[in-house]
Amino acid sequence: MYCVKGYFVDPDWPPKIKQLRRLLNLSQEQVARRLQVTKKTVAEWEQGRQPPSPERFLQLAQLAPSGSLRHWFIRIALARIGADPRFVLEALLPLGVPSQPSAPLPQAEFRILAPADWAERLRALERLDHYAPVPLLKEAPAPARPLSHADIEGYALVHYAWCPNPDEFSCVRVRGDSMIPLLHDGAIVGVDLRQRDPAALHQRMVAAYYEAGVTIKWLERHRDGRLFLVPENKNYPTLVLPRSPDNPILGMVSWYLNRPS
Repeated sequence: MYCVKGYFVDPDWPPKIKQLRRLLNLSQEQVARRLQVTKKTVAEWEQGRQPPSPERFLQLAQLAPSGSLRHWFIRIALARIGADPRFVLEALLPLGVPSQPSAPLPQAEFRILAPADWAERLRALERLDHYAPVPLLKEAPAPARPLSHADIEGYALVHYAWCPNPDEFSCVRVRGDSMIPLLHDGAIVGVDLRQRDPAALHQRMVAAYYEAGVTIKWLERHRDGRLFLVPENKNYPTLVLPRSPDNPILGMVSWYLNRPS
């Protein structure tokens, strides 16, 4: 981001506005009429000469279809006025939004769509403005391999308050009963992929690479730097992560839902 008149603005606004206009199949003049500005103003936005005001960003958000593009415009509008989008979203949402990591997710805040259906249904279903699609993985890919469509079982529609950064979130299923009674076999957890620093995740629930797969456990970090994965079910042993230059943490478990597989 860079500073314009005291505010920090994401430099991606010109291509985002072009993307929205082309998505709606509108000319610059048509967008200008809808927003009650001049065609020159819209052209300057798209050329990167001048960013829209917070009010105009919100009007662009109203033009956008439900989904990540609309939320992008909303987040930028909030940032322009110096507001933290996470706090604003939480203030506007019902009670039950997690203030601590690894909180149980209400059933009403979650649904799953098949990969072939999610895009169209996301547009067609009503009252989904505050929901974000998060990939539900069949199996988490190895650290060196990027995510592909073959890795995705479906898309979880999650309320934005539970997933303020959906582009850096994934959902995975729990396999086995090493985390009961907290997590059942088949439970779905939301993994914040930004939170990967083992030093900052001591005694947090994490998704970690272990041997040939990914496991969900509590992370213990000893003073000597050794990392341990501790199960909730004491009938299972604590796992010791081997020392390696590669970070074994996929991400922090932000929330979970005990849902039959």
